[in-house]
Amino acid sequence: MEKAKDDYPEEREVPSQRDRRPWWDDEEDDQSVADEAAYLASNSSGRVYLGARGGNSWKSSPYFDSLMDAELLLSFRDAHAEAGVFGGFKSVTAKEGSSIEESVDGGVIFLRAGIEGRYYPFPDLEFFSPYLLGQAGGIYMYWSFKNPLKAGADTITSDSVGGMMLGVGIGVNVIDTDFLRIGAACIPETHLFHSETQEGFQNDVFDYYGTVRWALEAGLSL
Repeated sequence: MEKAKDDYPEEREVPSQRDRRPWWDDEEDDQSVADEAAYLASNSSGRVYLGARGGNSWKSSPYFDSLMDAELLLSFRDAHAEAGVFGGFKSVTAKEGSSIEESVDGGVIFLRAGIEGRYYPFPDLEFFSPYLLGQAGGIYMYWSFKNPLKAGADTITSDSVGGMMLGVGIGVNVIDTDFLRIGAACIPETHLFHSETQEGFQNDVFDYYGTVRWALEAGLSL
């Protein structure tokens, strides 16, 4: 600016190679972006868990006494939120003295599979970290008859019915680290059954019902 004045007494030469960069320093800016990316990567809580969950029900259904249930879970967690899938089984027996007990031979097996979401209000806690959860999925209930049924030339020894389940509950991870988590959950559930069985009979026995399930869980980060 000084050399551009009218009364500047000397030559008005300037360097032939001028710095045409913007007012900010590109190199410093690139470095700051890289530093920020490295910081976010090192502090990211996103991870995949493979776990197992098993338990029972406090409140039995109108038809069955629950024996036990078990599931495998695969989920992705990022800070407050977690989403995943689960699949497993539930073993029950007909209530003693019920009409179902007189018809069913042995226990009844449920197959279960669905999706699950969780919300962690305090994601940084590594001990006693609480969460809320919601579930939705399908169920498949299978049983054998005590006495086979005759349908023309066919003999029917077993039957099954499908449906869906919904659950909303709370849980706590007693240990909740990047590598391991161990906890427990309480999950009220509702089961809804189809109106027709696999063998084509009208389902006039199994209506919807609810249970309150408790479960212990352990998982490892992949």
